[in-house]
Amino acid sequence: MMKWSNFFITGIFVWLIQLLLADFLAIQTIRPDFIAILVLYWSIRYGGAFGTVAGFLIGLLIDLSGSVSFFGLSPMIYSMTGYLGGFLMGQYSKLNPFYFSISWILILSLQFFIFCVVQYQEIWAINPQQFFGQWVGTTLYTLCFAGIFQFIYPIHKIA
Repeated sequence: MMKWSNFFITGIFVWLIQLLLADFLAIQTIRPDFIAILVLYWSIRYGGAFGTVAGFLIGLLIDLSGSVSFFGLSPMIYSMTGYLGGFLMGQYSKLNPFYFSISWILILSLQFFIFCVVQYQEIWAINPQQFFGQWVGTTLYTLCFAGIFQFIYPIHKIA
C-alpha cells in the first residue's frame, strides 16, 4: 500500500498535467483525459472502494478548478470508472489478457460516452454523427495515451 502523501502528490501532479497540458494537446475540442487513466490504474491496483472515493475526490477537484461546465459530472464519471475498474483487481491472471484489455477499454469508453452525452447533449439532438465523432475522438485520444503509458507501466503488472 502506498502512503497517503504519495496518492496526494500523484493526484495533484496528474491534475496539474490535465489542467495545463490537455488544452495544449487538444485537437479542436477533443482533449485527452489523464485523470481517467490515473483513476483506472488506482482502482485496478487498490480496488473499487478506493477507486470510487479517489475518483470522486479528484473529480470534485476538477469541478472546483472551474474547468468544466456541468458541476458534478466529473465526480460522477470518475467514481464510476473507479468502481468498475475495481472489478478488474486481481483478474489479469484469471481472464484471458485480451478480455482483460477489452474490459478496461470498455470502462473508459463508457465513461466518455456518459461525459459526451451530458457535455454535448445539444449536439446529440442536432447532429448525432458529430456527437459520435466527439465521443469516439475523445475515447481514442485518451486510449492512445493509455497505450503509450502501457509501455511504461502496464496495467497487467498491477492487476
